[in-house]
Amino acid sequence: MNRWQIIILSILITYTISAQSVESFIEMAYEQNPGLEAMRLQYASAKEKAAQVADYPDPIVSLGLGVLPVETRLGAQRLKIGITQMIPWKGLLSARQEMIASQAEIYSNIDQVKAIDIGHNIRNAYSALTLLNDKEQIIRSKLELLDVLEDLAKSAVRSGKGKLSNVLLIQRSREGLESDLGLLQKRKEGPTININRWTGRSLITPIVLISDIFLLKTEGELLEFANSDHPQFQILNNQIIASQKAIELTEYESKPKIGVGLDYALIDGRNDVTGLAGNGRDVLMPMGSITIPLHTGRYTAKRQEEKLKQEAIQSTMKDLQEMYQAEIATAYSQSELSLLEIERVEGLKSITRETLNLMRTEYASEGTRFEELLRLEMELIDYDLII
Repeated sequence: MNRWQIIILSILITYTISAQSVESFIEMAYEQNPGLEAMRLQYASAKEKAAQVADYPDPIVSLGLGVLPVETRLGAQRLKIGITQMIPWKGLLSARQEMIASQAEIYSNIDQVKAIDIGHNIRNAYSALTLLNDKEQIIRSKLELLDVLEDLAKSAVRSGKGKLSNVLLIQRSREGLESDLGLLQKRKEGPTININRWTGRSLITPIVLISDIFLLKTEGELLEFANSDHPQFQILNNQIIASQKAIELTEYESKPKIGVGLDYALIDGRNDVTGLAGNGRDVLMPMGSITIPLHTGRYTAKRQEEKLKQEAIQSTMKDLQEMYQAEIATAYSQSELSLLEIERVEGLKSITRETLNLMRTEYASEGTRFEELLRLEMELIDYDLII
């Protein structure tokens, strides 16, 4: 290869390496975005709560000093020490642990929902940049056309068939297009900042685009995902599971609670009697207690609250399904409308080209109707931009 071929090949290789597809940006955002990492850590921390409710309640230790001691038959009670341990109803601790674990699972899909939103934002920004680049190419091609028309107009002026005002009219049109190019460059900053923000890069990092093809799934595939596979529905299902676990826990919490313990009392011997059996003997007394849930209204209300909560979640799921269906139908309708609009504009372009061919020939031979010729040339720009 000669030197120029090597240079061109090097440029192409460099461009290919630096250019990135929209999917590569989305993958980068999944790995780098701190918001997604925060949600994953939130889920991990929520799972740690289950181990915090699996133990028995802390035992209660009591201490009593006989400042004004109680007199017993065997002597004065100087000190009393007691310890009590409450024992939950069998299955209460495991039910509480299951409820906390089910509540933690609500966070398991939040990052996936966030990832969908991030992917949507990046695709929108990438598409906006692609659109702006396409507009820029169209305008630059029309600037080249204006150069050709200007040469044609100047040639007509020199031959006495054209007017100098035609040249000035072209120059004014060029200024307008060059101004549009400057605005396009400014408009690129917003999408560029958006992509860099989600991917955790410097906000001014340039975005090098490649010709991406967005593969549109069928309407049936999208509806299936929106009605069942969307992670938002898994979050809602986990909320229902957590609510059901809360109802099961309420059943255990409404059971009696048993306490067992042991009391020890230090007794002073009596000096005013002799021969008393067990004089000054300390006291050791096993203890037991039970809490009886006589007022059960709060448990009934709790179960009713959770049932209503589940019904509300079911209604939310149905509302989301209807919303997703409407969004998908609207998207397909807009896509079909765009195709019809492109078809219409392509027809107008074809007619305009035929008219322009005749007018170019007429102007080249007679030097007339230049303003109309320029207007139609600019209309072609508008048609290309619409498409």
